[in-house]
Amino acid sequence: MKKTKRLFLFAGYDKDGIIDDTLVYYLTELSKLGDIVLVMDCDVADKTKLKGINNLLHTELARHNEYDFGSYKRGYNWARNNKILNNYDWVYLVNDSVYGPFFDLGHVLCDLESRGVDMTGMCSSEINSFPVHIQSWFIGMSKKLANADFINRFLQNVKHQENKALIVLKYEVRMTQLVKEYGYKISVASNDKGVMIYKNPNLVLNAGVPFVKKTAMTQIYDIEFLAPYTTESFIQQIISYAKRYGMPYICRHSAYKEHFNFMLLGIPIFHVTVADSHWGTSYKVYLFKKIPLIKFVRNKRVQD
Repeated sequence: MKKTKRLFLFAGYDKDGIIDDTLVYYLTELSKLGDIVLVMDCDVADKTKLKGINNLLHTELARHNEYDFGSYKRGYNWARNNKILNNYDWVYLVNDSVYGPFFDLGHVLCDLESRGVDMTGMCSSEINSFPVHIQSWFIGMSKKLANADFINRFLQNVKHQENKALIVLKYEVRMTQLVKEYGYKISVASNDKGVMIYKNPNLVLNAGVPFVKKTAMTQIYDIEFLAPYTTESFIQQIISYAKRYGMPYICRHSAYKEHFNFMLLGIPIFHVTVADSHWGTSYKVYLFKKIPLIKFVRNKRVQD
């Protein structure tokens, strides 16, 4: 069977202008699946961590102030100018607004690429304020689509916008609508009707999307719920990134409230405390209010 050739045009940003370990992890996982062109919208002085990443064809690490789509444009132009764009079966636009992947990304891509469509992605957004569109943190284009003249024109017209809403409307939403207007078929891994990736990322992971939006993490305590999906070392990398970006650490015990007491002759035998997060409900059971016995989490489920 012919091996699928993939090119990942990766858009990155770091407020401190560094190559974070979570970025290295993501790029390393992508390098197992294809070639990478990395463009970051920030000045980066130390590029040492990038040296160990295979299949990294090109990097541009300087502020351009056109955000992710500006990075996509620059990566696309480099590939096009070097006449390699046509060498790939699939070209992906990917950014670092997510943590992951938390499980086999290759399996997910093979599934998406086998559906007989020309544009694919991880999640579509279906909310009232915007037309349905593929979320731009992970978009795939077939060779035919990636080399289409209208895609080239679209990316060449990317420029700085004054606010995020304009970026979403002019580029993220417009790209999907444009592809539909030209008659191309689209499919995604998850139809995120309620934008669950921002509200309940555990639900999206369970749906088969191996990523979590960084903005979905409201406190470091939430990050610990990623433990079933990855290694302890990667969890620690995520926590380090989150702390650097100012995410609050809310102690588990301060978040727990008394839920239930089993009394015998006026003595509390079993004491249960509970804490809620967008991931689910956590319980702790104590003997005589002092001796911890068990801890468990009931994940939230949202019905369609």
